[in-house]
Amino acid sequence: NNEIAHHISLSLYEIVIMISCQNIIKSQYMKERYVKAGAKGTEMATVDVATKIINVLDIYDGAFNAVEAATNEEVEIVDAYQKTYDMILDAFVVLNVTKVETVGEEFDHNYHQAMMQMPSDEYEEGLVSQEFAKGWKCGEKLIRPAMVVVAA
Repeated sequence: NNEIAHHISLSLYEIVIMISCQNIIKSQYMKERYVKAGAKGTEMATVDVATKIINVLDIYDGAFNAVEAATNEEVEIVDAYQKTYDMILDAFVVLNVTKVETVGEEFDHNYHQAMMQMPSDEYEEGLVSQEFAKGWKCGEKLIRPAMVVVAA
C-alpha cells in the first residue's frame, strides 16, 4: 500500500508539473500575443494621430508658401511658426513617421499618387518631377500617398 501511495503521489506530482509547464507555455503565448496586439494598437493610434497632425502641417505649408515676411515683426512671427512646425517634425521622428521621398525618385504607386504626367527636361520618364502634397508613412505603413507629377 505504501508503494501504491508513493506511485500515486509521484503521478500527482508529475501531473502538477505538467500542468504548471502548460500554464507557463500558455502564459508566454498570451504575453507574446498581447505584445503583438499592443504594438499593432500603438501603430494604429500613431497613424490616427499623425493623420490629424498632417492636416495641420498642410496648413502650415500653405501659409509658408503664401506669406513672405516683410518686416522684422513678421519675420519673428514666421520664425515662431517654423519652430512649432519643426517641433512637430521632431515628434514625428520619435514616432517613426516620415515623409515619402518624391522628386527625383522613381514613381511608386504604393507611395505616390500621380496627379498628372508632364514632359520634363530635368527628369527621365517615370521619375517624379514635382510634388503637390507631401506623403507620409509610419514605418512602412502608408498614412497618405504623396501627390505628384510624373515625368513623361
